[in-house]
Amino acid sequence: MLSVVDDTLADSEKTLLEAARQKMIQARARRVRPHRDDKVLASWNGLMLGAIARASAVLKEPAYLAAAEKNLAFLKSNLWDDQSRTLYHRWREGERDQVQLLEGYAFLLAGVIDLYEATLVPAHLDFGLVLADAMLARFFDADSGGFWQSDASASGLILRLKEDYDGAEPSGNSVAAMALLKLGKITGQERFAGAAERTLRFYSRRLEQSPQALPCMLQALDLVLGEPRRVVISGDAQSSATRALVQAVHSVYQPRKVVLGTQGGVEPFAKTLTSEEKTLAYVCTGAECQPPTSDPESIRAVLLA
Repeated sequence: MLSVVDDTLADSEKTLLEAARQKMIQARARRVRPHRDDKVLASWNGLMLGAIARASAVLKEPAYLAAAEKNLAFLKSNLWDDQSRTLYHRWREGERDQVQLLEGYAFLLAGVIDLYEATLVPAHLDFGLVLADAMLARFFDADSGGFWQSDASASGLILRLKEDYDGAEPSGNSVAAMALLKLGKITGQERFAGAAERTLRFYSRRLEQSPQALPCMLQALDLVLGEPRRVVISGDAQSSATRALVQAVHSVYQPRKVVLGTQGGVEPFAKTLTSEEKTLAYVCTGAECQPPTSDPESIRAVLLA
């Protein structure tokens, strides 16, 4: 629009407008600049991590996967304390706060699981297991179910709350329930699924009376009501054959599915499916598996059936 206007102006008019623009810039430079919000939050970065990890697999975009790996490395280096198994919520200019929030742990856990499903790198699953245990220890209400928004050591709180609304951001309880259900299916550890199911029971009346308030938790409920498909892929996670199968699996929209490899902390049954000859994919429901295949199109057809 500006170029069109400029073309219609005489040279003298252009000179006048440029002089006026420079005066405005100089006047603006004397004003106090607004503060720039450049803090790094564990929760928001967890949401981003999951999004770009899923996008890397669906869109076959290596740059997205590289960004996801770099993001997780930064969070583990600057916001995670491995000794105390503590995830700090905010970082800025080399300093982090002491706040402990469920959203940070839950959102990052969900993002790490998405990254594992997109890469099958055992180290990501191992970190997810540690993060899940830390989240359960700090926030899970073992008496009634559900997760507190803050941990017991938070000072100055009149009471601890359990969020029950998925707004612009999903609630910590919704994301925690979904992440733990998937982690339980990937690892075969019932304690994760048990905590998620107790959370769903805690919110059962809310889900029945106002389901629109918790759409993300409804996704977790759907995963409980139907046995998900477990896609087990054997082979080197870095090989092109494995990458092709992983991308084929993620190209099919199938909400009730989890993707796992055969190495690391996966369920015992998956470890029996290791093949030394070639990369294979198994689609399993419960203890029943379809015949394995190394063909990406065949695995797509099985998931679409």
